[in-house]
Amino acid sequence: MKKIVCPRCDNFLSFDETRYTEGQALRFHCPHCGRKFGIRITKKIMEENNDFSLGSVVILENQFGFRQEFPLQMGDNIIGRRSKGTEVQIAVLTSDPSMDRQHTVVNLKEDKNGKVVYTIRDFPSLVGTFLEQEIIGKNQRVVLRKESSFATLGATTIIVRLPEGAFDEE
Repeated sequence: MKKIVCPRCDNFLSFDETRYTEGQALRFHCPHCGRKFGIRITKKIMEENNDFSLGSVVILENQFGFRQEFPLQMGDNIIGRRSKGTEVQIAVLTSDPSMDRQHTVVNLKEDKNGKVVYTIRDFPSLVGTFLEQEIIGKNQRVVLRKESSFATLGATTIIVRLPEGAFDEE
């Protein structure tokens, strides 16, 4: 399933891209604002990055919010509230006003042995980033050492999932 964004209200709409071929035109009607718009299936849409081999970030806003999952990529993965004009790699659709537009960063880089090292730091944000209920200090980078780590950005919980074998047992 692919998600597209309504150009008027930024509401997400989903469709099954496997039912269509490259070059085909699709029409959508946004149930939120009523806007009608179209897209053309391109090679980019068909090959969009859904590679979760380096891990993922799962967003759980609250029990009523929908689950969002984003793949991690090498380098900085800036996580923040989705807003027009804000550059982030992981744009979270949320109604949480305490999540900044650029809130936290999950960084992936290779060490000298070729193993990927996962770190998290605050962007800096106004309310801070908590990892396993401990606040991450200013200019502090914390190495993630578990397959699933829980972080709190404002009132939103994120789970950073690392691939199996990505960390050393202590």
